[in-house]
Amino acid sequence: GELARISLTYAADQSGPPSIVAKCASASPENQFLSVAMGFYLREVAFYQHIADGVDIRVPRPFHAAASETGVPFVLLIEDIEGASTPNQLDGISVDEARRIISSVVPLHTQFWGTDEMLSLDWLPPMNNDMYKGAQPMATAAFPSFAEHFGDRIPASMLETIRVACDRYAELLDYTVSVGTPTFTHTDCRAENYLFGGPDGDHATTMIDFQLSTRHVGMWDVTNLLAGSMDPDLRRAHEAELISEYVAQIRAAGIDYTVDQAMKEYRISLLQQTTAQVITSDLQGGNDRGAALLEQLHLRPVLAAMDNDVHTVLNDF
Repeated sequence: GELARISLTYAADQSGPPSIVAKCASASPENQFLSVAMGFYLREVAFYQHIADGVDIRVPRPFHAAASETGVPFVLLIEDIEGASTPNQLDGISVDEARRIISSVVPLHTQFWGTDEMLSLDWLPPMNNDMYKGAQPMATAAFPSFAEHFGDRIPASMLETIRVACDRYAELLDYTVSVGTPTFTHTDCRAENYLFGGPDGDHATTMIDFQLSTRHVGMWDVTNLLAGSMDPDLRRAHEAELISEYVAQIRAAGIDYTVDQAMKEYRISLLQQTTAQVITSDLQGGNDRGAALLEQLHLRPVLAAMDNDVHTVLNDF
């Protein structure tokens, strides 16, 4: 999408925030096509219309949220989290930053973990929804250019695993949702969608960007963060520790969950993420930094998948 900060002035007898953030559709035809086909824009508008005020996490206060029937055009007017900072995803987040983000997403997971309330959100699709399963031809069609672009950095054996997963993408989605308890997942749990600090103090963490939200296993978000937002060497050294800490926080909420289950979901999520990177590999970054960020988002999960031998997951479904 496109973002703008709008500075406001008021009539003498009126008051309000000095600035707000506006969000609307991307000008890129490729981005618009994918976002309309997958319902991304409509989903974020629905989040702010229906539950933003009732979730157990800090999100920007919505002032206005509206969309056309297709999602283009749409507009969000939301709180500007002044004074906040965000981790640098290009450089990769620190272990402490990863802990902070994981701890901020846990309340979202535990609030909706297997609940009827989650199932009542008819605008929140399961990860294996028909739109996503229908992306299998997109994955297959995009794979040759993905392989050509990353062929010098991804071994042929891993590219073959990704190719098979692309050809079986619909089956893979059905399998991913069958392995654990669904919850409300942010599903775009990457470093720069979390703001540290701001008007609620230095310890506050604000979650933004709900276009990709789904019903899925909570481990998807942890996988998304570790695989996409950490330097690969740092991730290798700390991923088991960070996953164990996530499990402990879920268990502290009274939910029966184990490290073995989490690691199973982690590997399956890694395979799904590598395939999803193929589908989105033609997205445009909008500027040089955006292009560099997309490059990392597409490559890092593949490296994590290789480290965790995800080729064996293909034998499980």
